[in-house]
Amino acid sequence: MTYSHSGGVSPPTTAVSAGRMLLYGVGQVGAQIVRDSPTVLLPLFMTTMLGVSPWLAGLAILIPKLWIILCDPLIGSFSDRKKASWGRAPFLLVGAPLTALGFFALFLPVTFTTEVKTAIYVAVIYTLTSTAYSAFLVPYMALASEMTTDTHERTKILAWRVVFTMVGVLAGVGFAQPLIGWAGGGAKGWTAMGAIFGVVCLVSMLTPALVARKLRAPTSGEPQAFLAQMTTAWSNPPFRTLLAAFFIQSVGQAASYGAVALMFLFVLGNVALLIPFILLMCAGTVASQPLWVWLSRKIGKRAVFSLSAFAWALLTFTWFVAKPGGPVVAHLPMLGDVTSEQILALVRAPLIGVLNSGFFLMAQSMLTDAVVYDRVRNGRSSEGALTGVFSASEKLAYAIGPFLGGVVLSAAGFHASHGGAVAQGASALRGILVNYSLVPAVFVLLSLLVIRAYHLKPADLEPTQG
Repeated sequence: MTYSHSGGVSPPTTAVSAGRMLLYGVGQVGAQIVRDSPTVLLPLFMTTMLGVSPWLAGLAILIPKLWIILCDPLIGSFSDRKKASWGRAPFLLVGAPLTALGFFALFLPVTFTTEVKTAIYVAVIYTLTSTAYSAFLVPYMALASEMTTDTHERTKILAWRVVFTMVGVLAGVGFAQPLIGWAGGGAKGWTAMGAIFGVVCLVSMLTPALVARKLRAPTSGEPQAFLAQMTTAWSNPPFRTLLAAFFIQSVGQAASYGAVALMFLFVLGNVALLIPFILLMCAGTVASQPLWVWLSRKIGKRAVFSLSAFAWALLTFTWFVAKPGGPVVAHLPMLGDVTSEQILALVRAPLIGVLNSGFFLMAQSMLTDAVVYDRVRNGRSSEGALTGVFSASEKLAYAIGPFLGGVVLSAAGFHASHGGAVAQGASALRGILVNYSLVPAVFVLLSLLVIRAYHLKPADLEPTQG
């Protein structure tokens, strides 16, 4: 194995400083906002502000992802070929500002004479934004496998990324709707939210370039051509298995993400509850990272993945019995009167953070191992291509999920509206519960059947001698 040459840099060693982990992890704040906010907010934005039917809104989100299926691997393959001469930093420096600009444009309340034309407009803007996002995200993901040669050290790096993932979730999911209200609501509120989060994305996504520009990334011979890299990816059993399992569970989780805003608005009846809910979820995530890193050393990454995912699915099933209204049981600062269902939601929050971060962290760490395994086995650099395929599959899942959710809501009789939310019937409320509970839980359980075929040990990642 050799390393690309660039002045003033050195190859990765086993240990990585906390400062470098921090700089790398910060990039996930903006990346998570761009991933989550459109998934969570676009269905609500399009159905209550732009007058687009739920199924059509889901289709407008799905179509850009079809392009990303090809775009992510292409960007990954291209970044592999340019790694020796450019490094990863230029991709981050170009992708970050274009992504931030696209995010702002995505939530401008532009409407046309028909809902179809409006949906087409949103789909076009989302496609351009997603392309810029790919230019950032794929090289950013590849960096994690290039920063150290130690499998457990990579888990620590990714634990930092998971922490900042929750910061992004807190901003992009927890504060988005309250921010819209604080900014005046309606068109003014949505525009302000897009502008503020656009700036946050710009700053956070530029930060990892400080790590990338100083890194002498490992190279193992000339990268393959794009089609050859895709063949190599599919012939990598650990990667193939992880890809399938993560895709399945991501479809289910994306369906629930698309129902988050609807769940808190129509079922729990208090959008302001999102802030303490996400804060508690973040607290659970941050507090549990040392546990998951330690446990993965003791029982293995696949075991931690399966254990945490199974427990998360069981917890998620409990949402299905939630009911609107109910007796007031407490009075909390800033929230006022709260019902028993709202209290139960807050009780679930830290547990969700603990369990979700367990299988998410393990999936990301197992991905870096599969990438290193490919490098060791084939003697070629395909980090960008493999992470590109993985990223594309996740984005596709986060398009299929909302589309599936939109179909469920339309079938349940959810009513679209212009300029704000309208009351929904009992059937529509049940559809929201199906999207938020049954769909994600079932898909995550199905992923556990697939991940059983993942068999990759630390010894498989050792470079061959000779």
